[in-house]
Amino acid sequence: MTALELAAIRQLISRVLTHQAPAGADAAAIAAAARCAYEDLAGVLAPLIGQVGVDTLAARAVHLAQRDYPWLAITGQPHLAEAPFIRVNVSLEKQDPALATEAAAAVLAIFTSQLVTFIGRPLTTRLMRQAWPGGFSDASTGTGA
Repeated sequence: MTALELAAIRQLISRVLTHQAPAGADAAAIAAAARCAYEDLAGVLAPLIGQVGVDTLAARAVHLAQRDYPWLAITGQPHLAEAPFIRVNVSLEKQDPALATEAAAAVLAIFTSQLVTFIGRPLTTRLMRQAWPGGFSDASTGTGA
């Protein structure tokens, strides 16, 4: 996936997050919007790749996003180790809203770019449209949609 395509996916995800938590929302609302977006996508993915597949992709996305957002790593909370996106939410709630939005979009963009690698662009785009119809209503994603 090219950098331009990844940027387009991040832009789409930012629209999805803004749809859930409008401008001026606090970090807790951003975290809730990110969790909702994740759960919407996970819900359409689980029948295809299973919950273990979803969790594995999420854990890898969080791991990769930690390069730019090291605070996504939560230590001392082993009960969150098996739920990678819950860890993201806990971390997002503690950040400035703009940074929380940026990091949430990064994690979800990495997650969807992994999907493109594993199941292809057309199927990923179809699943993203199913999960996030509001994000596709006003612009192209650069994902071949």
